[in-house]
Amino acid sequence: MRKFLSLLLAVLMIASLSGIAFAEETTAVGTPRTETLIVETQTPTDVPGQFNSYMQGTQMGFGIHQLMSAMMWEMDTVKGEQFGEVAEGMPESNEDFTEHIVKIRQGIKWSDGEDLNADDVVFTFNMIMSNKGISQCDYYNTVFASIEKVDDYTVKFVTKESFPRLALKFGVTIWGNDCRIVPEHIYSKVEDVTTFKDSEPVVAGPYTVKAYDELGNWILYERREDWQNSTVGVVTGKMPQAKYVWFRYLGDDTTRQMSMINNEADILCEVTPEILDVMTSYNDKIACWYNEFPYATSDDPCSKGLSFMMGKAPYDNVDFRWGITLAMNFDEISMNVFDGVGRASCFPILTATSAMQELYYKPLLPWLENEFVLDLGDGTTVKPFDSGYAARMAQKLGIKGTEDELIDMFGIGCWKYDPEAATKLLIKAGLEKKDDGWYYNGKPFVINMTYLADTEAQAGRGVIAAYDQLTKFGLKCNLSSESSATWDTNAAIGSYDIAGYWPTGGITRDLYSQINGWDADLIVPLGERGSGQGSRWNNAEATEIIHKLAKVSATSDESYELGMEFVKIAIQDMPFIGFHSGVKFVPTNSTYWTNYPCAENPYNGPWWWWSCFKYITTEITPAA
Repeated sequence: MRKFLSLLLAVLMIASLSGIAFAEETTAVGTPRTETLIVETQTPTDVPGQFNSYMQGTQMGFGIHQLMSAMMWEMDTVKGEQFGEVAEGMPESNEDFTEHIVKIRQGIKWSDGEDLNADDVVFTFNMIMSNKGISQCDYYNTVFASIEKVDDYTVKFVTKESFPRLALKFGVTIWGNDCRIVPEHIYSKVEDVTTFKDSEPVVAGPYTVKAYDELGNWILYERREDWQNSTVGVVTGKMPQAKYVWFRYLGDDTTRQMSMINNEADILCEVTPEILDVMTSYNDKIACWYNEFPYATSDDPCSKGLSFMMGKAPYDNVDFRWGITLAMNFDEISMNVFDGVGRASCFPILTATSAMQELYYKPLLPWLENEFVLDLGDGTTVKPFDSGYAARMAQKLGIKGTEDELIDMFGIGCWKYDPEAATKLLIKAGLEKKDDGWYYNGKPFVINMTYLADTEAQAGRGVIAAYDQLTKFGLKCNLSSESSATWDTNAAIGSYDIAGYWPTGGITRDLYSQINGWDADLIVPLGERGSGQGSRWNNAEATEIIHKLAKVSATSDESYELGMEFVKIAIQDMPFIGFHSGVKFVPTNSTYWTNYPCAENPYNGPWWWWSCFKYITTEITPAA
């Protein structure tokens, strides 16, 4: 297949006259190529010209939140620490964390020259709280008693209860945050902000919209002439190097590869190892996070694996979930996903990023290896943890390194492949094994397994690999893909059995922002949308910890101890089977631009789709 793909690309390259890309110094949108950073977006938008983040359907990842949006607090992805963007620093709270003073950073101006100040912050929060058409409305009203202006650059937040995580909850920790400050002098004049497209947006970020495709395939951004007054300019004092950033939907995988090989794109969002192999064989300017194996970074905080719908039986039974876990050979799954590339992320909910490995994974190794056992229901037990995974994968792939290096690359371990124990656990959970298969409540038992089509290859391949494992074990499974039009809805209302969702994370020492959605008090009946995790994990101990954690300082030792206790409970109850941490092959092309973040220069992660991308634009420099 790979040879056929290579041959096909070679033919297409001749047909496309690839030399034109070098001869012409003007892009298809009329900008100088040497001044234009071209970034892929995974999907086109159905609402071209819509830039209001509070209007339903706005595709924020189309460069909108990466280049224009104003966040209260942003994230340093290397240190795992937040810093103030619109806010000057972190909140100053009273003793019981019910009153919070936030200083607004002075010097930021909207792109029309108006100052960004306390009026904009107070207006934005109150706009959300007073508008039922904004999805965050109800939650904001459960948190805040009032948001008031103290002076032009000071805001007082009063919360209804102790709330020590104002910045973590209303600022960026990973991808972005749904709290984006809007210009009061624009939005206050709009009758209904939820129907205001904002096609000519006034922004605080370093780029404005210069043009967009009426069909929704691209948006061209231009650096503000007064970039010094933008969020990035005021925070860093640095100028984004590209005068233009062109976000483009490139099409299918073959077209994406052609665009990159022909230097018609500088950054792709995500590819598979096979695609990377083909591209680098044709263009030596294309690279990933590492220049050699494993090529990809494993520090995207969204681990991929299997999500259970725990709002119905038998998926609500911990013995069933552990039975499914031990019925699968993770070594084989790993090879079928990305040829063994990736760090095992076996803990439910908490992803094995480098930081989380040091904070939570490694400290729990003695407990996993020596104390953690499963009751198989017949008077026997099993220790389910397998710490030999890294060494096995290194030997299989011919990778050399110290024990620490291999653990960093492949993880601390995985769950054992133990069909005998899996059989006992499924029987304990109420299933019955007959000559013609498994039964539940007297009927043939069938698992419906789903994954998202076309994007998130890691998640999709993981589900397919799991399907192969479970059918080999003897379970009857149906496998199907879903379009993005139904995927999120089915997750929210609980319309699935086992699916490739990724309700995981982990980037900060304090886990509250990651785990608070697993609060069982937020569970709603199947078929309804709630504000918690759609998988409907009902664990009283975990919920109690979440409630305790909400009232504890994020920087305290107690916060960490509660987080560790939560992780143990999650492991014991297995609400999600983690396969790998987020493995990202995110290729860059250094023909026109260099100094992308990489393993040798990790000033940031390769997170083009996160809001922190605007801080990467100051570092990416012209190749010339």
